[in-house]
Amino acid sequence: MDGINLVDLQDQIAAHIVSEFPSYEIVQDEVLDDEYILRVNNNVKPFIVLQWGGLGRDTREASFAGVRHDEYFSSFDIVAVAPTPRIARRILNMFMDNLIGWKIQGSELTPSNRIDTFAVRDSSGAPHLYLSIGTLSFRFNSSNPDANITP
Repeated sequence: MDGINLVDLQDQIAAHIVSEFPSYEIVQDEVLDDEYILRVNNNVKPFIVLQWGGLGRDTREASFAGVRHDEYFSSFDIVAVAPTPRIARRILNMFMDNLIGWKIQGSELTPSNRIDTFAVRDSSGAPHLYLSIGTLSFRFNSSNPDANITP
């Protein structure tokens, strides 16, 4: 498959993460809205949610050959869901430490935002679960810029 195939790169990254951390449940594209997160029992075994970012174009390195020849970038969030803030921070740190510098199409996964940890409060205002969120970004080029992804 040629063209600008961000989903293929995301699948490769997800497969790498799953193989590196086989003892953790890895959920992709889960929306962590209030209703969903309050249904999760606060005695839950910690798990990871991968939330994929979209396609961006690096305008600083624009190609005279055309926009499809430019460098692109994307990112993804790693969300550690855990019953305590310390566990959430430790798990996210372990994932980030393992993934920083891993290469996808020659580009290293690079932290692109700060790491945040916060409590999810239940309806009475008491902490229910804790989320630690880190973002990794990567750059890529199309392997065949003049082609499109075809079925």
